[in-house]
Amino acid sequence: MITAWKWDEAFLPKNGGAMYGWFFFMWMGILALECIILLPVAARHNKKTTDRVVLAYGLVMLAAEIYKQIFFTIEKGEYPWDLFPWQFCSVPMFAAVIAPLLPKGRVKDAIYKFLSFFGLIAGIMTLVLPEGLYWDYVTLTCHSFFWHTSIVVVGLYLIVANGYARSAGGYLREWFGAAAVYSAAVGIALIMDALWGLVLRNVIDTELTFNMFYISPFYSCPLPVFRDIQPHVPYAVFLFLYVLAFCLGAAAVWFCAFGVGKIFRKRAP
Repeated sequence: MITAWKWDEAFLPKNGGAMYGWFFFMWMGILALECIILLPVAARHNKKTTDRVVLAYGLVMLAAEIYKQIFFTIEKGEYPWDLFPWQFCSVPMFAAVIAPLLPKGRVKDAIYKFLSFFGLIAGIMTLVLPEGLYWDYVTLTCHSFFWHTSIVVVGLYLIVANGYARSAGGYLREWFGAAAVYSAAVGIALIMDALWGLVLRNVIDTELTFNMFYISPFYSCPLPVFRDIQPHVPYAVFLFLYVLAFCLGAAAVWFCAFGVGKIFRKRAP
């Protein structure tokens, strides 16, 4: 039987509803340590090393996700459709496995830009409000924190390794490449949500929801802010605001990276 040890109540990292307990800060320490080790490597701008680092993270994330899917299939007694891995934070796993294997070109570069800006904002947003990362099980909580710290590390690594956000003139080119991949991911989510709502939920005998990217018109969005907007506006307006918010978040990441990089370049001897 697959194992996912339960937390002892006295040792639960979210005791009393605290999101920022010892477990959270332990993982922030791990995140900082990874950055200290890997960002100097990224600064060497070696393309082969970059591909290997990204692929390594992608494969470990893939293995962790397979474990999670198997565990919940056994626990629920059916496939966990509500946990199907095509959420905003899930796509970086596929991107990190696929992109390093692609030949040099615009597609590979666009996927790396997506990981740099959209992947990074996905990880940061979740870690800022980490309540959803805590599970009753030790291994699944570790999975969640490993996952989201990893997409932060990969995003930072790629920004440094590929020299993104170094020139103000490169903003539109770099952001549009990332946004193109994000748009494709949203489009796939919309197709899957529509297929489920119109066809599959009447065929598959389950009470579980299926809400990829949390933008399905058939279910409520659970994300903060958006869950309050969705019931009060037409679906098209909700979808537009959702996509716009994440695009603006990715743009903010670009400008932050540009600003930080400019400061460090000025201080460099």
